[in-house]
Amino acid sequence: MRKRGTVATAVLTTTVTLLGAGCAGSTPGEEGSADGRGPFTLAMHKDTTGKLTSEILDVWNKRHPDEKVTLIELPESADEQRAAMAQNFQAKSDRFDVVAMDVIWTAEFAARGWIEKLDPQVLPDGIVPAALETAKYEGDLYGAPLTSSGALLFYRKDLVSKPPATWKELIDGCEIAERQRMDCYAGQFAQYEGLTVNATEAINSAGGSVYGPDGQVTVDSPEAKEGIDFLVDGFRTGYIPKEAITYQEEDGRRAFQRGDLLYLRNWPYVYGLANAAGSDTKIAGKVGVAPLPGADGAGASTLGGFNLGLSSYSKHKESVLDFMAFMESPEAQRVQVTDLSNPPVLMDLYTDEALATEFPYLPALQQGLSQARPRPQVPAYNDASLSIQQEIYKALQGEKSSADALKDLAGQLNGLQSN
Repeated sequence: MRKRGTVATAVLTTTVTLLGAGCAGSTPGEEGSADGRGPFTLAMHKDTTGKLTSEILDVWNKRHPDEKVTLIELPESADEQRAAMAQNFQAKSDRFDVVAMDVIWTAEFAARGWIEKLDPQVLPDGIVPAALETAKYEGDLYGAPLTSSGALLFYRKDLVSKPPATWKELIDGCEIAERQRMDCYAGQFAQYEGLTVNATEAINSAGGSVYGPDGQVTVDSPEAKEGIDFLVDGFRTGYIPKEAITYQEEDGRRAFQRGDLLYLRNWPYVYGLANAAGSDTKIAGKVGVAPLPGADGAGASTLGGFNLGLSSYSKHKESVLDFMAFMESPEAQRVQVTDLSNPPVLMDLYTDEALATEFPYLPALQQGLSQARPRPQVPAYNDASLSIQQEIYKALQGEKSSADALKDLAGQLNGLQSN
């Protein structure tokens, strides 16, 4: 076996091996190299900045001329990305050697045998704990965290001297919004995946959960009701504007940048856009950022991001493992922050003084990630998410009480488990 690359060697002190790796699913008549090495492909969402290729992949390729990675860009829609990956895996094709999976796909892909179980040594120390959990299925490692992200509370620091730490403080602060003739708070409440994220955040931030640690459905609880009531009461009493029932990420961002919102729950990408002088924002220099508030203290952000998964049908698994180690390195993770505006998966980078100066949201995001929770890690995630969206949306619109919506949701989720 050839010596591993410089960065990978620094991360891996021993030879990384797959647990139960094999050649199942190889296309008839095609053989991989005897040592599992050679050129390979990375399938993921579009490299819209071009920096992933120029600043990370090209660096790998220059250092590994016999094991070059080729980027296969998938459609922008997450649903279309998943469909393309699923089609490839169902055909047992080796076209995708390594895939960048949304964190919510890890459990499904692992349960279906599409990605390999990994030796934990493929990862360095210091991975954000919540991000690491999204890469596991039934306690085993199936992915290498690539990027991590959590929700933040953006606020008008020219109007709010101290960001709210609890929901009560947020609601009390809405008096400021009323005096300024602006709306108070918004998140993502349209009936789509963003509602699943916001609903599970509210439930978790009140001490509840959708599923328990053993996979049992726990969503019909007083804590879950308290979380959903925070959203339902917002629409009922007006601290969440009625038009927010149609909001996805960009709708809320635009409202915040117009100066129409005091508080906004959204992802880190908003910070740079809202503060970009000379753009369409009216609030440049006036944007504060804080961890999400919760019922009695810090809220629990829903974890976002991507994990790298090694295809069970790849013929160049050893090369891919080295590549995974490279993508986890401080070198590559720093580029994720500086050039791609992606939150890193290495904890040390959140306290890096130079990065924190350039990206002031990093300390708040680190604090938020310490409380972050993944979305339900179940093989039938898509069906579970649709059920969450449908029932919570009815509660937000006043068609059902929070209690009835959660009771019906629990029944649907239990039904999915019995199928």
